[in-house]
Amino acid sequence: MFICIAGKNKCAIDAVNVLIKKKIVKSKILALPINADTGKDSWLPSFKKYIKNEKIKIINLEYLYNIKNIILFSFEYDKIINIKNIKSDKLFNFHFSLLPKYRGCHTNYLQILRGEKYSGVTLHKIDSGIDTGDIVDQHRFKIKINDTALNNYERLMNCSIKLFKKNLNRILINKYISKKQKLSEGSYFNRKSVIYNNKLNINLKKASLNTHNKIRSLIFPAYQYPFVNGSKIVKSVYKNKKIYLTESSDYKSK
Repeated sequence: MFICIAGKNKCAIDAVNVLIKKKIVKSKILALPINADTGKDSWLPSFKKYIKNEKIKIINLEYLYNIKNIILFSFEYDKIINIKNIKSDKLFNFHFSLLPKYRGCHTNYLQILRGEKYSGVTLHKIDSGIDTGDIVDQHRFKIKINDTALNNYERLMNCSIKLFKKNLNRILINKYISKKQKLSEGSYFNRKSVIYNNKLNINLKKASLNTHNKIRSLIFPAYQYPFVNGSKIVKSVYKNKKIYLTESSDYKSK
């Protein structure tokens, strides 16, 4: 039996660490990093760099398709896995939303933008659809009113590992239970569903909670900050029905 961790960043690294601490023989652990992983650390550690240091075998999809006895766990792997090509039905994904809501892409951003009160991670089986597989388990947490997209993403990564630890043994011995999703009660967004426009012109005197949500959904330093009325915003606080913004000291547009 081989165990493959597919994906990126800290959550994929933490998953491999869990396997190593569980005394899984390294020769039985496989890693499938995303193509964009250069092997160098950025704002998050490189999964490829880590697994090379740990001397764990790196594979590609073609290699994966030729293995008969394998369990795969996906942590934000960015390619569609064709289950018809895989000789195993033990394929699992950790999706960063409470399925069936927010299937597909942009899950973190959309949950903040729409003012969701709760977020979480869903462990589900991979099937021929996009995030439509049977649900094995979920971990839910409350989104605080001033959490940013970055705050939420960090919690989502941590929750994925909590779910992994909780369910790993049951999956390894094939004693887990899953249930079908009620897709009619959910939502789906593809990659083209969102165009990130971080240039906002807002009358702050008439700003609402929706405005606050729009600002904080764009606060993700590795990718963007919002610019409100020309000023780079690093923090948005909603209190007593008012918005209080913190501008960056290192930038103000002309």
